[in-house]
Order: sequence, then structure tokens, then C-alpha cells
Amino acid sequence: MDFWVHVLNMILLLSILGMSLNLLLGYSGLVSMAHAAFFGVGAYAAALSARHLGLPFPLTLVVAVALTTVLAGLVTLPALRVRGEYLILLTLAFQMVLYELMLAWVDLTAGRTGISGIPRPRLFGRALVTPLEFLPLIALCALGAFAIAWRIGESPFGRVLKAMRDDERATLAIGKSVLRGKVLVFCLSGGLVGVAAALFAHYQAFINPFSFTLDRSIFLVALVVLGGTANLAGTLVGALLFVGLPEVLRFLQARPEIVDAVRDLVFGVLLMLFMRFRPEGLLPERAGLGIVGRAAAPAPGPARATDWLSLSRSALGGAELPLRAEGLEKHFGGIKAADGLGLTLPRGKVTALVGPNGAGKTTVFNLLTGLLPPDSGMVALHGRDVTRLAPWRRVRSGLARTFQDVRLFERMTVLDNVLAAVPDQPGEHLGPLFLAPWRVAAAERRNREKALGYLAFVGLAHRANEVAASLAFGEQKLVALARLVATEADVLLLDEPAAGVDAQWVQRILELIRRLAAAGKTVCLVEHNLEVVTAVADRAYFMDAGRIIAEGRPEELMADPRLGEIYFGKARR
Repeated sequence: MDFWVHVLNMILLLSILGMSLNLLLGYSGLVSMAHAAFFGVGAYAAALSARHLGLPFPLTLVVAVALTTVLAGLVTLPALRVRGEYLILLTLAFQMVLYELMLAWVDLTAGRTGISGIPRPRLFGRALVTPLEFLPLIALCALGAFAIAWRIGESPFGRVLKAMRDDERATLAIGKSVLRGKVLVFCLSGGLVGVAAALFAHYQAFINPFSFTLDRSIFLVALVVLGGTANLAGTLVGALLFVGLPEVLRFLQARPEIVDAVRDLVFGVLLMLFMRFRPEGLLPERAGLGIVGRAAAPAPGPARATDWLSLSRSALGGAELPLRAEGLEKHFGGIKAADGLGLTLPRGKVTALVGPNGAGKTTVFNLLTGLLPPDSGMVALHGRDVTRLAPWRRVRSGLARTFQDVRLFERMTVLDNVLAAVPDQPGEHLGPLFLAPWRVAAAERRNREKALGYLAFVGLAHRANEVAASLAFGEQKLVALARLVATEADVLLLDEPAAGVDAQWVQRILELIRRLAAAGKTVCLVEHNLEVVTAVADRAYFMDAGRIIAEGRPEELMADPRLGEIYFGKARR
């Protein structure tokens, strides 16, 4: 009996570790190979504070959580500028350094010998010694960790993490801070590791560095991936499979080395089968508990499709020239992508930026929105210099854009794509998320209705609960437009909104652009289709070699033989 209770306890402990890693790997797209190192630091913190400082169990848990939270936060400092394989290498190096430190710092960790005699927790005056006595405490902590991880992952803050996972640049373009998201999720993940670490140290009453090796980190990654990323129920199933199956194999009538070989063979075969036939894991992202509490939102009424436009910043008045750029310079080696460029965008008008391929039009959008820093020059939004503002702060100030290649959050639903862009959501902040859940729930209902209104505006409210990647390219363009409007910015930059779509989608997109301008939005578009430009634009700038060489009505510019030679001659080349 005690043996199987011990197995259950280990499943629950590894579930906590798996859920903490799932916040990084599944919800945020950040691969950490240092989780075993965090686990070890937390376990040593609990053991040493109990043995040498005489702290009782609840306080040792607090010490472990505090230390692993801070440590995980420190890891984000170099991790902020790397992603993918570079983040893997960075956390791998961190894992190896900490493991070697545990082995070498004998005065603190006792090295290979380990620390024994770790005091058992006492609850209600009774020491917890046997696995059965520990089970309620470990189960309660696992339940609490699940509730915290689920609250984070399936919240507006979790939605930002998923957006960051799918496309960091697009996340900046909807006004969300990627840096803040990375720091917070690393710290939260580290804090949950501290819970498992303190429980492990007191439960085992003995720790040494060999419980916190790189193999443990790899084991946790496999547990999360095969159980199902961005699905906490999948993590529980993965822990059950990875811990329970080896224990069942112990009952084979064979020598231990044979049992170990069979176990490794079974895991290897399972891994290959999953990678080949079910790479999303046993429980995919939108299965099981991952969608608990997400009731379908009601469809908006007939008038709702345009009501929300009147609530955006464009209705608040302000300067007649909301956006002004002067003397923008950007050089890439000897190439001048922007050469003393200046432009103004008037309120309630559609302005086009045209010119041959390589003229620098998209670079101008990147400079205006902060995705590229200018070498010199100034960008003013509503009379305020925003040249040095971060891209996401410019969105919050009222300047947003789309991308030529759409850049939707493909693994999220259409509704969540638009909902993620709605500004000022209390659920994106940890304080209201945990301390004022009623406020978060009320705001979420309002924002879901608002997001459905934006989808109704582009005619896609009926596709709200479908995954964005499943839509046709023309529909994805419309979702990108709805997401842009959802930022509530009043200066909208559209990068080739009609490119790559057939005539029926082009006409719908043009009509929506006209309606946005009629609602008081300031619209600027880059477009190679001159018919689109003449059909929708009130004025146009003509660019060549990083400079604006003409401006006026689109028809006038297109009728100029000199500009036609520049445009069509270079386009053919």
C-alpha cells in the first residue's frame, strides 16, 4: 500500500513541475532546459533553512518559492534577447553550471554525500512521515498549483502569452509588452517549481545533486510535450504515464538491468510514435480542461458591428494631422531605406504610400511603428514625439499596423486573435487576476462582446470559435483588420491589405477601409495594386530609393509619365 501511495505522491510532485514548465513551453513558447536546476535550488533552500535555521515547513516552502522565483527572474535577463535554439542553449548552460555548483560547493550542499535528516513537516502537532500521511499535503499543494497555473494560462494574461508564443512581433503590434510577459512567466514558473522542491526535500528527508541532473530537465520536457502543451490536464496525464509506467515494470520477473532496458525501450517507442502520429500530445491545446469556463459568446446584434468604432480614440477629437514624420533616416550599410523622409497623415482620410519594389515603403511603416529605430528624424503622434517609444507603447498611444504576411496567432481561435488586441484588460495584470476575479470576469464578458462586434464589422462573427490557421487567406486578412481595429488606435497603417486575395475579398476590404475613414480613423496603406489605390485613397505619396519624390491625388500621380516610368520600369526589373 505504501509503495503505491509513494508512486502517487511522486506523480503529483512531478505534475507540479510539469505544470510550471508548461507555462513556459506550452503557453509562452519558451523552452527551458534548466527546470531541474531550479528544482534543486528550491530543494536545497528548503533543506538548509529547515536544518540550519530551524524554520518550520510553511516557512521553508516560502523560502524555496522566493528563491526559485528570483532565480528564474534572473535567467530572463539574458533570455530576453534570445529565442528558440539559443534559449535552449542558454538554459542548458545554466542547468549545467548550477548542477556542477551543487556538486562542488561541499560546505553548503555536502556535495555527492547530500543532505540527510531533513526535518519532516508538522501539521496540527503531528509529524508527517509515511507516504500516506504526506498524501493530503502533496495533493492539496498540487491542486493549488493546478488552480494557479490554470488561472494564469486560461486568462487574458495567458492569451498574451499564447500570442507571444505564436508571433512576438505581432504581439508588439497589438500593444502588448513581450518583455513583461517573458519576465512574469519565468518568475511564475519558478515559483511553482519552488513548491514542488520544498515538498520533495521534506518528503524524501534526503537530497543530493543526482536528483537534479540534466536528465531530469529532459524528462520534464518529454512529460509536457507528450502529455500535451498548453493543456494542464495533459501534464497530469503525462506525469501519470511517465511515473506510473516504470513502476509497473518493476514487477516484471527479471533482473533490474533488464527492467531498466525494457523501460527505456518502451519510452523510446512511445516517443517515436507520438512524434510521428500525434505531435500535439495526448491532450492537445484545446481539449479537456484547457477550455473549461470558455462558454461561447453570443453573436452581436445587427447594429453591434459598427457601434464599437465610435468608442475608439478616433472619436475623441485631437489634431487634424494625427501623425507627422520629419527627416527620417535609415541606412542598411550603403543602402538608404529612408533618406530624409517626411510625411503627414490627415484625420479621416486614406493616404497611400506607393512606389516600386525596394523603394522603402515597408521600412517606413517599421520606422513609424517603432519596429525599426531610425538613425535620425522624428515621429510625432497627436503632437507628441514618440520616436523613442517602444512599439507596444505606440499602439497604446494610438498608432497600430497590419503586416503584409498577415501574422495571425495561428494556434488561437479567431475570437482570441481579436480579443488579445483589446487594450486595458484587467486580467492581463496579476493583481486583479488573483485579487479581483469578479472585476476580471465582468471585463472579459464586455471585451468578448466587443471583439465579436469587431468580427461582425468584417463579416466573420460566425467564424469566431474556429482556429485562425484554418481560415482562407482572404478571411485571415479580414481577421487581421478586425484585430487592428480592436487595438482602438486611431492611426491605422495597412501593409498591402489586398495582396494575395481574389476580387471578392478585395472589394470587401476596400469597403471596410472606407468605413474606417468615415468613422474618423486616419488610414495609411502600402499597396502595389494601383486600382486599389485609386479606388480608396484620398491622397498618395510616391516613394523611390527611400525618398518621397511626389505627392497628390492617386490619379494625378499615376498620370505622370515620369512616375510611371519609375514605377513600371523598376517593377519589371
